[in-house]
Formats: sequence, C-alpha cells, structure tokens
Amino acid sequence: MYATDTILTFGFPVGRLGGSRFRISFLFPVTALAIIWRLGSVQYGLLASGLLLFSALLHELAHLVVARSTGGEMDEVHLWPLGGLEEPYGRGYWQDHVQTMLAGPLTNLLLAVSCLLTLPLPEAASLLNPLVMFTIPVGEALATTVCRMAFLINVMMFAINIIPVTPFDGGVLLRTYLTSRFADVEGRDLMVRLGLVFGLMGIVVGFVVDSSVVVALSSFVLLLHLHENMRWYESVESQDEFADYDFGDSGSDEFSDSLGLRDGYFGADADSTGSHAEVLERWRNQREQEQRDSELEERQREEEQMDRILQKIHVHGRESLSNNDLHLLNRVSHRLRDRQQHS
Repeated sequence: MYATDTILTFGFPVGRLGGSRFRISFLFPVTALAIIWRLGSVQYGLLASGLLLFSALLHELAHLVVARSTGGEMDEVHLWPLGGLEEPYGRGYWQDHVQTMLAGPLTNLLLAVSCLLTLPLPEAASLLNPLVMFTIPVGEALATTVCRMAFLINVMMFAINIIPVTPFDGGVLLRTYLTSRFADVEGRDLMVRLGLVFGLMGIVVGFVVDSSVVVALSSFVLLLHLHENMRWYESVESQDEFADYDFGDSGSDEFSDSLGLRDGYFGADADSTGSHAEVLERWRNQREQEQRDSELEERQREEEQMDRILQKIHVHGRESLSNNDLHLLNRVSHRLRDRQQHS
C-alpha cells in the first residue's frame, strides 16, 4: 500500500448495508468544516454536509445495484465526498463496466433534476446561472433551501465524476478503455499525463475565476498524479539502471559470478558495447525467470489460502471472512474472469 492509497482509503467503519461493508472517509469531516466556514453558519453547514453524505451514499448504492445486476460485486464501499473509492469486481464485459460506472453519476443527475423541478421558476433560474453565487436569503423556507442545496451538490457530483481522470468514475472508464486497446504501460502513462495536465489547468482556471473549490479539487488531482508519476518513473528507472552499470568496477565481480560471466567475459579485448548488451539481455532474462517463479509461488500460496477460505465459508458463512480474505477473493475472481475471457 502506498502513501496516497493510505490517505485516500483511511476512514471509519459504519456498518453493513446490502451485504457490503461501508466506511466513511476522514475527508468527510474535513469537508463539513469547509462547508460550515463557506456558508458562515453551523446549522446550514451541517445540513449541506448531511445532504452531501446522503447523495454520496445513493451514488454508491447505484454502483452496487447495477454491479450486482451485471454479475459484479462490491464487498466494501468507501464513501468520500465525491462518491466512492472502491471499484466493483467480477465484471466480464465492457458494456457491464460502462453501465456500472455510469450508474453513480446518472443517479446524481436524476436527483439534481428532481430537486430543480420542485423549485419555483425564479429560484430555478438563479441556480442555472453560473454567475450567481449561492446564498441563503433571510426568511427562505427550509424546504426550498434543502432543494437548492441538494441540486447544487448533485450537479457538482455528476460533473466531477464524469471528468476523465482518476479516481473519478469517468477516469476509471477511460483507464479501462485505454488498457483494453493498448498495453498496460501505455494506458497508465496516458492516464498519468492526463491527470497532470488537468490538475495544472484546473488550478489556473480556479485562480482566474476565483473559485476555491476548483483550486482545491485540481490541487488534489495534481498531487495524486504527481505521486503516481514518481512511482511510475521509479519503476522504469529500476529496470534501466543496469544499462549504465560500470562493468570495469571491481565491485562487479560478485555480480558477474551470479550471472556466470567472469571467465574472460570482461577481457581487455572484448567489445564493450556488445558485452554490455549481452549482459543486459541475460540479466533481463534472469529477472523475468525470477518473476515467473515468484508469481508461481504466490499463486500456490493463494490456492492454499483459498482452500482455507472456502472451508471457512462452508462452516461459518461469508460473514466470518476478514478484509484480507475478501481482497484475496477479489484477486482470484479477477484472474479467473480474465482467463475465461482470453481462453
């Protein structure tokens, strides 16, 4: 688990609903404080925060219902202010993925339209005008205030979640499409670059239009993808650093022994360029073999753990499974489904 993963997924368990565990992100209390400060009222701030939590819950329940209707599952739902962070697993087809990921944003859009239709025409017109700031007039009916708040919250959740950058629903869809059309390396690189561009442009636009929400959201996306970029290029450099190794260094003897290259391989008359290329190729082959052996051992361990998990389900039921057991079930389910698709 990486640092950003810990920040995003840190939350508090609140129970089970529909057979899935629900957790609330620590970002919800932080967002509630920001809303209270923005509205200048504790009462209205708590009201808006409650509407945000309710909208996020409906967003995720829509994902859950559609995922199960298409053969998917969500063992855990992690609510954060813009929806959820857990993706359904077990989906076998692209159209199922599209339906599942669009269910959340479309639910928010439906809620927003429903709230708008209940408002009088003047209030509805002011909400549709992007140049009019949200204010709460003195003496306004509570029902009208709730509908106006709910409209803005759900429109915001819909608009943000269709943005094609991760971790939003639109970004998850785009990432799935890219990895299905291109290599995983290319798809991941494109998503990281897109996130960086969106974050930088969003910060600039936020300052131009004087919107703290746009600046905060864009900064979050930028920091997240900067970290992804660092992880990505660190992994690439670790693969390529061998090419720059100084084979003339005396410290390379032990390394040469491990590859079986000592005997005359680094002689003075040897072609340095050819030697380095051959050593690099042999090193890569050895790394690939070690990786295959490691994956085989890991799968054998997972099979043994799966036998234990299935026995636990048979004796005590699914409720007895721990988070680690559920994550293992997720991985095995993904692998089996991919194997069936490509067979």
